[in-house]
Amino acid sequence: MMTLSRRSNPPGRDDTMQKGMSKGPYVLRTIKSRAQFDWLLDHLQTEACRAGDNWHLRAALDAALTDYCREINQTPVFWQLINQALQDSVVLRLGRLYDPSKGALSLGNFLRTIQDHPGNRTLAALGLRVSGLEIASVEADLKDVSADDPVVSRLMEIRNQYLAHRQARLVSSGTFASLPELRQIDIETLLDTACRIATKYSHLYRRPMLSQRILGADDYRHMITLLRLGLQSLDAKHAAELTF
Repeated sequence: MMTLSRRSNPPGRDDTMQKGMSKGPYVLRTIKSRAQFDWLLDHLQTEACRAGDNWHLRAALDAALTDYCREINQTPVFWQLINQALQDSVVLRLGRLYDPSKGALSLGNFLRTIQDHPGNRTLAALGLRVSGLEIASVEADLKDVSADDPVVSRLMEIRNQYLAHRQARLVSSGTFASLPELRQIDIETLLDTACRIATKYSHLYRRPMLSQRILGADDYRHMITLLRLGLQSLDAKHAAELTF
């Protein structure tokens, strides 16, 4: 979980990137056909589900520490790296999903494309005005994924200054304490919003629906059970050796 301390910005901070987050979202003008529109929507749904898969696995492994403490502590560095990699993957995927940059395939840009399609000759010809689509609802969803939302703003600042890019100012000062805090509840809120929106519009545009949980999500249980059986086998072997 990303838990960086949030402090007020230090004097003289370069706010160029922060200001850039307030711009957008933008219409995806590269969309020229309904097939391309559908493919981009499918990709957004896949990205949201993959982020959720990584987050749920990280949470499950963290919870397993209670029952499998001995097994996991045989190789603590390995599990620490796995946990960090899953966490980073989730935040990076969320960063892409909420990216307000022009040309980026993100939730905001996709929603803006739907919102503005009646006034765009190319988009208007793609049949994006479907039954059940309400512009007021699209506008509400846009607000939820906008960088004006404080949670989205914190996500983008961490993504832009720490994960996707590394600010030289932060490295040279030897501290990342000026970055905002992204709590577990924030990540879960971002995931829930992304999955809700991707699922909602996939349903509206009659796209294939993905399961919210990947097949085999519990495979980790089999792995750590094998670790337990292996340790028990070693224990039995050592005990037998001591009897001679």
